[in-house]
Amino acid sequence: MKVRGFRNAVIAGLAVAAPSALAQTEITITAPPPEATRLDDRTVYDLANNLQAKGGGSVADVLTTLPAVSVDPAGKVSVRGAAVTVMVDGKPSPALRGLPLATALQSMPANTIAKIEVITDPGPEFRGDAGIVINLVTRKPRTPTAKADLGAGIGPQGRRSGSAAGSFGVGAWSFSGSADVRDDIRYDLLYIDRTAKNADGSAAGRLVEHRATFVPYTNTTGVLTVSYAASDHDALSLGGEGALRHRPRQYRDDLGLYDPDGGVTGRSVTQDRAPQHFDHASLTGDYVRKGVIGGDTLTLKASHEDHETLRDQTDDQLFQVPTAVEDIYRQRHTERELIDTISGDYVLPLPREEQLKLGFEVESDRVQSAYQAGAVGDAAVGDPGAGGFGATPAARFGLNRTLSAGYASYQRLLGPWLVKSGLRVESMATRFLAAAQGMPDSSDLRWLPSLSLGRDLSPESRLTFSYTRRIDRPTTEQLNPLQTIVGATTILGNTGLRPSRTDSVEAGYTYTAAKVTVSGTLYARRLTDDIVDYRYAAAPVDTVLVSTVENAGGGTSAGLDLAVDFHLGPDWAISLSSDLSHLRETMPIAGGPIGGENYTGALFTHLTKVNLTWTPAEGDRLQLQAQLHGRSLETGGTRSGYQSVTLSYSHDVTSRLKAIVTANDVFNGVRRVTWIDTPQYRERSELAVPGQIVYLRLTYKLGGGDTAGP
Repeated sequence: MKVRGFRNAVIAGLAVAAPSALAQTEITITAPPPEATRLDDRTVYDLANNLQAKGGGSVADVLTTLPAVSVDPAGKVSVRGAAVTVMVDGKPSPALRGLPLATALQSMPANTIAKIEVITDPGPEFRGDAGIVINLVTRKPRTPTAKADLGAGIGPQGRRSGSAAGSFGVGAWSFSGSADVRDDIRYDLLYIDRTAKNADGSAAGRLVEHRATFVPYTNTTGVLTVSYAASDHDALSLGGEGALRHRPRQYRDDLGLYDPDGGVTGRSVTQDRAPQHFDHASLTGDYVRKGVIGGDTLTLKASHEDHETLRDQTDDQLFQVPTAVEDIYRQRHTERELIDTISGDYVLPLPREEQLKLGFEVESDRVQSAYQAGAVGDAAVGDPGAGGFGATPAARFGLNRTLSAGYASYQRLLGPWLVKSGLRVESMATRFLAAAQGMPDSSDLRWLPSLSLGRDLSPESRLTFSYTRRIDRPTTEQLNPLQTIVGATTILGNTGLRPSRTDSVEAGYTYTAAKVTVSGTLYARRLTDDIVDYRYAAAPVDTVLVSTVENAGGGTSAGLDLAVDFHLGPDWAISLSSDLSHLRETMPIAGGPIGGENYTGALFTHLTKVNLTWTPAEGDRLQLQAQLHGRSLETGGTRSGYQSVTLSYSHDVTSRLKAIVTANDVFNGVRRVTWIDTPQYRERSELAVPGQIVYLRLTYKLGGGDTAGP
């Protein structure tokens, strides 16, 4: 074991300072190579030995294996119960924008990621998009030697993947690229039993829905980067990225409506294939100047992104708002988003182990969205040649958002303490272009301070404290008022949303001995103006709901995040973690006034994970990953927990050829039950996401040594 103490770590950090990380104490176990390194503000997970990443899994699959990171059955990611923003190499990535985050993470291959940083105390250099940052650090060429990795995988029901990544150098030039093709399947089963209430609480009607969704998707992604070392101090790079992500949704929806006596009042069965695609292209240029003034680093970045989205489906018009005649109809959403970003970061090491960081960011985001619906085969509304739309004009929505931000941070030693303070100032100007019903233009200015302290208690242990203020801005989808109808729910956005705010404090302790690392963090968070779902009946005593979002939530969370890593000789490694927390949230419920007497829920919950790695022989590795999720709060009720177990095995066929077998969700345990009871309705729903899949992948290395590294 090797432990790097306080001063050596600071000096080393200053020497290699990068815009995405502050110099700080680092406690690292080096025999065997560490999978987790705990720093003052983050935990860094090395994926070199993660078989989910090596075995063709998505980024979402890998995140489920990390302590404290929760990925629920719908794909929503959170850490310690807080919302997260996911970045790539410290900046927003085109691959993660233009579509829901859960969909993007399921589509993104993990074999291009070297490390994942879970940053619970984000510094001011990170955009204030959520309380916690997950930063994906991509693989980068180490040497100009020509190298490449090839991979291919196969699974049941047509699942398959292929990937290639490589790099080479010619003089001052270096070239790298990757391509990945994935055919995969996601499907879920949803059961809803909802009873509408009269004013006295008696049953007014009942709805039962069985919905099966099957999503076979094809993702083709490619990245190409060219870099030029203009001098010992200057480097330029230009990168292009593109993705074609097609997810044709196939579903069957069976809806039954009943009166209070159990008699059938309506029945609807819809079965259709709904084309969907989320495509993007981007171009990014970087300029880095290093080591001119005492090891300083200047980074300038400019990028352009183009995202296109299509959602097209057939459903039942009974559930349109306002209420319309029952009829099968077709709805189509199209959206195009153009994003231009310029940013700069400057890091200056100073005498006496001090450091100054400055930066700015300007981003222009332009969105145009259109919604069109029409009865299928109804000549009064449309004609078959027009696909059911006829002359019905499309409803349109558009907005322009301009983000302007600047930040400064400073760190220095005060006695035995390393003190880091920072301030980020963000201004968001929003201009609505259509369908905003007179919403005025707005400009939102936020000041986001942060402060952290850390000190070594001994060469093996460290103590940290921090305070951070973050905001979570509404997404384009949450602002878009154009309706989407899914089963018995009409989904509407809200153009009047404000950012939510999170104030958090933490106190952490880390101890490292010869074969064990123990860390514990006490944390408390307060949410204000939280953006939460608000569901209400489309009409009085109606079983059909409208779902929208409001700044009507708030609450607190507090807990203890524990992690223990054992390295039991060269053959065994065990990681145990548990996040024990108490949640208290206030949320709007149907029948209650927004901002008035709303629903308040509280509960104790946990997220417990076990990771076991066994190396029975050289070239063989077995990993077991188990997780147990506790209950969670839902507007008007609670959701049950769930559990899952994943097994992975790798075998080195030769020094260059590796075979990896992964069995996901061995016991098919990803199933959640939700109970809701409000003045307007009572509901029990169950979501099952079958994920019992065995996947085989082969990887082959070309060239000498590793092709990539962090």
